[in-house]
Amino acid sequence: MREITEEIRQEIKDMIFDYYAEECEVERDEITMDTNPQEDLGSDSLMFVELIEMTADKFDLDIKLQSIGKYMLKAPMETMSDVVEMFCKIYQYGNDIVNQ
Repeated sequence: MREITEEIRQEIKDMIFDYYAEECEVERDEITMDTNPQEDLGSDSLMFVELIEMTADKFDLDIKLQSIGKYMLKAPMETMSDVVEMFCKIYQYGNDIVNQ
């Protein structure tokens, strides 16, 4: 398990917010932790998969989409706060996220 520091948490949050701002063509400061990625930004599952791949590349993680899918069944992504928290768990636990 990797340690999640405040610096890493902020780096993950910035990466996610920057990604959604660019892909959804909105100003970054319009996105808050309460923003719903699907309803408020119009994001889709393909964008989410791309973000997972970016995270895996950036932090040198071996992530299986099946593991993340199983985790998401019990922890839906309704706000950006949920998304950031899930990506922090991906960083910490990798494919063991399913057991969290």
